[in-house]
Amino acid sequence: MWLLIALFSTALSTLENVFQKKSGLHFNASIVMWGILVISSVFYIPLLINVGMPGELGSAFWPAVIARLVIDTAAFLLFLRALQVSELSVAVPMLSLSPIFVIFTSAAINNVWPTLGGVIGILVVVGGVYALHFTKGYQSWLSPFRNIANHKGVLMILLVCVLWSFVSPLKRLAIDNSDVSFYTAFFQILWAVLFTPIAFFSNRKAFLSLWRWSNFKKLLPVGALDAAQIWSQNIVLTLTLPVYASAVRSTGVLFAALFGYYFFKETMKGKIVPAVIIMAGLIIIALSNGH
Repeated sequence: MWLLIALFSTALSTLENVFQKKSGLHFNASIVMWGILVISSVFYIPLLINVGMPGELGSAFWPAVIARLVIDTAAFLLFLRALQVSELSVAVPMLSLSPIFVIFTSAAINNVWPTLGGVIGILVVVGGVYALHFTKGYQSWLSPFRNIANHKGVLMILLVCVLWSFVSPLKRLAIDNSDVSFYTAFFQILWAVLFTPIAFFSNRKAFLSLWRWSNFKKLLPVGALDAAQIWSQNIVLTLTLPVYASAVRSTGVLFAALFGYYFFKETMKGKIVPAVIIMAGLIIIALSNGH
């Protein structure tokens, strides 16, 4: 069951990116991210009012929330900077390594380890995702790793992977010390509020113009999809290990290829074999009984 929900969440996340691309908005990413956060938060306000604050929050709740706010925001801003100083095709393959880092961060934060079968499945998924990112422009499969020394952006992306590997375990920790409904609604609203000054000072003119109805309505479906995918993503974290959730989440590149083919008529050439590898990895994870 958790795997189906995780795949559903990943598909929603990728579809959110598709709608964002189709919206035609060309503001900087900080502005768009803030707009999405605010709109998705609107969907969570009724939920937060309905569930209220749990009678008692665990001692690790606030440290987990604060740590995630700092780490997630820093990783996002560093990711944007990396894309500015390096070509997308050069830097992005490194993102496929994130589930490997989650194995260790989840062990440290949540005190859980995947089974041996789970580790094998994770590595197979990572291999398939890496293959999907790989382009003919590379001289060898090790080229992206050699680029760490030559491209500042690739080194930044690697650091982003490390930072983002803390996010799922921190989510799980906060949920374990509260309630999934409360945490999901509360954190999204809190992040939207605290991200406001960052968006405002990044581009004041764009910040204000984003809320013209012509622009606002373009982000409505994106915000709705964001709210749905975050909710389902957090549900997954209550059903399985963070590292398995992260591995499934990394398959978003596969959904991106499928949606790119459907919506933008992009070619699927060279993506069939990696897709099969990814599916094989997911089956291994599902059969590993790590939960």
